[in-house]
Amino acid sequence: MKKKIGIFGGTFAPIHNAHIRIALEFKKSFDLDKLLIIPASIPPHKELPKGDSAEHRLNMLKLVFDNEEYKTMGIEVSDYELTKPGVSYTVETLEHFYSEDTELYLLCGTDMFLKMHHWRSPERIAELTNLVFTRREDSTPLLDKQIATQKEFLEHEYKFKIYELEMTAMELSSTYIRAHIDGDLEGLLNEKVLKYIKDNNLYRG
Repeated sequence: MKKKIGIFGGTFAPIHNAHIRIALEFKKSFDLDKLLIIPASIPPHKELPKGDSAEHRLNMLKLVFDNEEYKTMGIEVSDYELTKPGVSYTVETLEHFYSEDTELYLLCGTDMFLKMHHWRSPERIAELTNLVFTRREDSTPLLDKQIATQKEFLEHEYKFKIYELEMTAMELSSTYIRAHIDGDLEGLLNEKVLKYIKDNNLYRG
């Protein structure tokens, strides 16, 4: 029986409670043997915040997940994309973690799902992984139509195997956290992450 491995990538600048909740739901809903949280070094489809530090982003992820509770659950942080040079292309990450005795599940938000055909080598991504998308925003007739159209296109054009991680939307983003860094962020960030941001004076100016 193949080992089921989930891939949850992103900039995580910083990691917030919606990320954590999504990770736990992903692990549980797809009965994953292992879930890898992979911070991107240089994402091709997203601009990193000014003054970004990959080291800080990795440290904050480890503050959340690098403990016995999550290790026992099979959740771990990987620095694979941070230690390789150049842009972080998803297809290369999938190639790295793929093997004949594994079944990969790649998680993305609706924003990235709707752009999947613009990613590098979508046909190879479809061969390597199951694609899982989750909604970070409330459903609307327009969004539902866009998702349905894209799902049909990706399945027909590239033979993607697509699933939805269904959960109540939690409209919280790292952009919001950075914009309100001097405000009340209690309940939005892990306490250790919040202290780390304050101690290192991150996301100011």
